[in-house]
Order: sequence, then structure tokens, then C-alpha cells
Amino acid sequence: MLRTNLSSALIAASLLIFTAGLVAQAPPPEHHEMPKPTNLKVLPKNISGKDLIATMHGFTGGLGVHCNFCHEEDATTHHMNFASDAKPEKKTARIMMRMTKNINGKYLASLPDHGDMGKVGCGTCHRGNSTPKEFVPPPEQHGPPPAPAK
Repeated sequence: MLRTNLSSALIAASLLIFTAGLVAQAPPPEHHEMPKPTNLKVLPKNISGKDLIATMHGFTGGLGVHCNFCHEEDATTHHMNFASDAKPEKKTARIMMRMTKNINGKYLASLPDHGDMGKVGCGTCHRGNSTPKEFVPPPEQHGPPPAPAK
């Protein structure tokens, strides 16, 4: 009887170790492809998932915010409801996107030489703040004008 119990225990232990080894070797769960974005009103309807994520990261970096600044969280699932227009910040973001597009495409493009300025983006004014801080110029310095550049 002792021998039967010992044999049963060894078999059970072997199965447990074998099963644990299989679990440890299981392939990682597959990454699911991002669902097709919906409710795009400013961004191109055919934007790739990679480009959409890069654009959103640009917004979060330029404003120093996270996704939930513009996107509402579903109270039941605790996931972002990216298609929802419930938050007023999302409407503001769309207005700012149109403004930035106009500045870059219409105004900067019409300058004969805007040098190395490149394009404006969220960070140009926001500088990592959700609301741009007021610019206060340094006190005016009186004296001779600077020498012309050569």
C-alpha cells in the first residue's frame, strides 16, 4: 500500500512538473490588430494604425497629457472609447488640428523663406502643457540697437 501511494505521488508530481513545463513553453498571446478607427473627422479616414498611434503620441507629448484627456473611458469595461465625442477636449483638439493644418499649409507655405522653422505642431505653443502658458516677454533693454548680421 505504501508502495502504491508512493508510486501515485511520483506520477502526480511528474505530471505536475510536465504540465508546468508546457505552460512555461506556451507561445505568448498574439497581438491583435488594432480595430479600424471610427468617427475620424479631421484625420484621414484611411490612416494606418501605426500613423494614427504616432499622431496620438505627438498630441500627448505636445500637451503633456494621456489618452483620457480627450477620450472618454467606458465605465463598464474601463477601456477608452476612442469614437466617443463626449469630452469637449476632443472637439477642441479637432479645432486645433484644423488650425495647425491651416498655419502649415496656407500661411507658412506662402512665406518666401521661413528658414528652418519647419512646421508648427501642438508643442510649438503648448510646450508640454494642456493649456498654453501666457508668454511674457523679457523687459525691454534700452541701449544701442544690435549690430546687423553679416
